[in-house]
Amino acid sequence: MIDRRLVASIDWLLVGATVLLTIVGILMVYSATEGARGRSGATRKGEEIGATKSGEVERAPSPRARKGRSQATKQLIGAGLGLVALLVTLGVDYRRLVDRAVLLYVAAVAVLAGALAFAPRIATTKRWFLIGGFQVQPSEFVKVAAALFLARIFAESRHESLGLREVAPAGIAIGGLFVLIAAAPDLGTAICLLPLFLAVAFLAGLRMKAVAGLILSLAIVGGVGWTFFVRDYQKMRVYTFLNPRLDPRGAGYQKIQSEIAVGSGGFLGKGFMQGSQTQLEFLPVAHTDFVFSVLAEEMGFLGVAVVLGLYLFVLWRMLETAQLARDRVGAFLAAGIAAVFAFQVVYNVAMVAGLVPVKGLPLPLLSYGGSSIIASFISIGLILNVRMRRFAN
Repeated sequence: MIDRRLVASIDWLLVGATVLLTIVGILMVYSATEGARGRSGATRKGEEIGATKSGEVERAPSPRARKGRSQATKQLIGAGLGLVALLVTLGVDYRRLVDRAVLLYVAAVAVLAGALAFAPRIATTKRWFLIGGFQVQPSEFVKVAAALFLARIFAESRHESLGLREVAPAGIAIGGLFVLIAAAPDLGTAICLLPLFLAVAFLAGLRMKAVAGLILSLAIVGGVGWTFFVRDYQKMRVYTFLNPRLDPRGAGYQKIQSEIAVGSGGFLGKGFMQGSQTQLEFLPVAHTDFVFSVLAEEMGFLGVAVVLGLYLFVLWRMLETAQLARDRVGAFLAAGIAAVFAFQVVYNVAMVAGLVPVKGLPLPLLSYGGSSIIASFISIGLILNVRMRRFAN
């Protein structure tokens, strides 16, 4: 139960912006999966050429042709469960959660290892457990556990400034999560751990010389990873980003169609469920990582500006919460969550606009995915938790 005296300190503006973004997301998922135009033309690009989240190309049935609950209904259920998770998160003092961060970290390692060993292979990856007809992606919740873990580790540090030696233990721990997530493979989610780690470490007093050392270390690791561990389809994403015409009907197809969808929306858009790229399914699996393309095509520049304004408002409230937090652990927790949120929004929007390589990275609160939206609500719940307890004894 939440102390009644704390209810007055809940950031209702942040709650309102979160709900608005969620509603927009459900509407865009509905448009992308339940549109009236469906089958138009001799061929249906969404069936013929569909880039999976792993980057490989396969022939897959349209979301509209699948039986069972619709994607929009599942997204609505996910939002409802996310709201319940947010309320539960509010009811527990964030310091108690941080006190159990090490146990959460161990649990995260165990779940990720279990997914690699026992999860079914879906779309060439082992990212999801099948529970009650739903696909649960544990790596989405691992980001939350990692934020709690880093907040505790760095809050306990007694050093006024940190060098590579001081941040190495936390870096190794987060590196372990990175490897387990990337092995799924899910490089997009794994990369989210980098801005999380850097933001919390920098706020804790990481010296600029150490920052330079970390950047150099990441460059070396990245070079080794590109040579020995990055898969061919992941390399093709980079090649087709530089030149989509290298594989216009394969790895470059989704990027090309996304750019067409974004550019064709104009100022006011084509109207809800009226976007040709979306409704004729030239843009495959648009309801997941490319839902922003649907928004740009159907709602136009005006709709994009409103949604980006809501995202900017949410980020501002997160950063303000970090500033107002009563203690170091609260500030580190809010800053870490804000860093992951900002990275996902910026990268996803840049991706659908063709400015960065395609990567499986959902847009928070908008992209289809129950695990993603529940984890996003939990993250918002932690931000609200830190903010409303800033005056508590």
